[in-house]
Amino acid sequence: MPVKLITGEKMNIKFGMQVLILLLVMALAGAIFVPVVSAESENNLNENFSSGGDIVGIDTQLKRSPFLFDEEGNRLSDKEISEMIEKMPEVTYLDGMTETESKKISERLTQLHQYRSISESMDKTNSLKTVQVQADAGARIDNYHYNGINGNNHPGYLEVSSDGTIYHYFTSHIGQNISGVDTWIEVGVTKQSPAVGGDPSEYTVYTYDSTAYGDEKYIAHRTFTSGFRDYNFEIYISTSPTSEGYPYMILWQGSEIRTGHLPFCYGDVDENHEYFAFDGDTFNSVSESYFCDSYLFTSYNSSTLWWNGNLPDATKDHLTNCSAGAPQLNYPFSVPWWSEAYQVKSWIT
Repeated sequence: MPVKLITGEKMNIKFGMQVLILLLVMALAGAIFVPVVSAESENNLNENFSSGGDIVGIDTQLKRSPFLFDEEGNRLSDKEISEMIEKMPEVTYLDGMTETESKKISERLTQLHQYRSISESMDKTNSLKTVQVQADAGARIDNYHYNGINGNNHPGYLEVSSDGTIYHYFTSHIGQNISGVDTWIEVGVTKQSPAVGGDPSEYTVYTYDSTAYGDEKYIAHRTFTSGFRDYNFEIYISTSPTSEGYPYMILWQGSEIRTGHLPFCYGDVDENHEYFAFDGDTFNSVSESYFCDSYLFTSYNSSTLWWNGNLPDATKDHLTNCSAGAPQLNYPFSVPWWSEAYQVKSWIT
């Protein structure tokens, strides 16, 4: 038999139901509202971080990084880039360089490598002299956010002598410190004096891969005799791994000269000038060299960005003073009127 409710009871039940419905609505709104706010905050942070930097125009990229685009001018995916790199030659020689001549130069660079980035003088094989700590000048970004760089290398004279500045590396690196081991790839120009088996009139374009085996770490790709022009270079590491690691390609003047694989795809980036002299000798005067018009491929922005002060990551100077005649660096780095990127100059007076 149904129960008959009096008017007061009906009102209390109606009010209770209204309160219950209101509470349910508020609970549902809270459950939906809180995640939306968090997502918007996270998106805003990502947008603020990725919005830093000046985007490189498509025309410049098509001209200087053509391997990254298809015939219609559309950017390839990194999976497609990895597949392309896998089909490229591992080593390419330019302008008449032979494998025999390359190995001869590479052996010399391998022998000299023991003196790069050392903290104290070491005995030099078959010499009464010792090699002194190197002096460095250049720009670097320490954050592991970069998988590529495209820039111009202008060596200048890179003067060398048998009793002063005996050799140079004018080079760019991308790398990481993995479990305490510096791991990197690089492309640049080197010149050595006769004191270490070089020719003071000859520049050598070389690449280096610290993960390669034995005497395959250094490879000489070409030589030239005038440093007074801009030489375009590119390093690109694909973010799409294969069974061997992350494929990379290195270009010089638009030509692919080396490919390989790395255990990482993002690393530090730098443009560096390394000077060396025998122990007891001061560095000779060295005229101005510079890097310019460099842009970077980053992990935090799908666009390619000019290397200037508008990047989210800070650019630092790399200047090592180790003796009289140590190098000087144009810092803060300047952006010339004709460029959108730093021009990083170094010299010794």
